[in-house]
This record gives sequence, C-alpha cells and structure tokens, in this order.
Amino acid sequence: MNIQISNPRSCREAQEARASLEQEKATLEQKVAQLTQDKTNLMLAVTDMYEQNLVLEEKNKNVMLAMTDLYEMLLPLLPDDGGTA
Repeated sequence: MNIQISNPRSCREAQEARASLEQEKATLEQKVAQLTQDKTNLMLAVTDMYEQNLVLEEKNKNVMLAMTDLYEMLLPLLPDDGGTA
C-alpha cells in the first residue's frame, strides 16, 4: 500500500488561492449585481424621457394645429394681393 502525504505548504497555498478566488468571485458578483441595477435604472430613465418626449410632441402638434386654425381664420381678413393690411 502506497500512501502519499501532501506537502503541507502546497495545501496551504491551495487553500489561500481558493480563498482568494472565492473573494474575487464574490466581488465580481457584487459588481454584476450593481451593473444590473444600474442598467435597470438607465432603462427606466430612458423610458421616462421617451414618454416625456411623446407628451411634448403631442403638445407641439396641438400648437401647430391651433396656429393653422388661427391662420385660416385670419386669411379672409388679409388683402387679396397677399400683402399686409
């Protein structure tokens, strides 16, 4: 029967390396979680901006329609030659 005894130093080094890797893994997992949250927040902000833009476009459309209506009401009051009164 051949029994090999590991070098205690190499076992300690392996354990330290493993602990270091586990700590690095935990750090990376935290960074991934933070980046995921940041991405979610960014997407929510972009969505809010898009919705605000839609509201502004609707207001602009309404202003343009009102200006067109006003122009059409004033058009009969203008002289026939297209000049100012």
